[in-house]
Amino acid sequence: MNTKPRISPETACKRYQWEMVAGMALYALFVWVCVQLLKHLPSGPVRISLALLPALPVVWVIWAVVRYLKFADELQRRVHLEALSIAAGVTAFLSLTYGLLEDLGGLPAVSAWWGFVILDMVWACTSFILFRRYR
Repeated sequence: MNTKPRISPETACKRYQWEMVAGMALYALFVWVCVQLLKHLPSGPVRISLALLPALPVVWVIWAVVRYLKFADELQRRVHLEALSIAAGVTAFLSLTYGLLEDLGGLPAVSAWWGFVILDMVWACTSFILFRRYR
């Protein structure tokens, strides 16, 4: 079994950074364009399709993360997987807790979109902390 990566971890990191920036820029552009167009459209399949359009660049970003982890060295892979595990746990805990507060405490409903935001923010913070710990 050949365990040598086909590209260097440094090259993978540069590619990952470029793909993340490009993917998120496309996401922001798609959101802006869709919001402008959706202001003038009635309900229907076209409206639903436009509302889902910004999800396409997110698929590209997810694929970029998977490819990056494939080519990353052991330490980078471990840090990101540990950070993702912590982020998933924190997001699950906050979702469960706020779900209980919504159902039983009468707090207002929050969009599920915030789960994505929380996951990304916690992943970024824990990655930063973990990488600093290993330096």
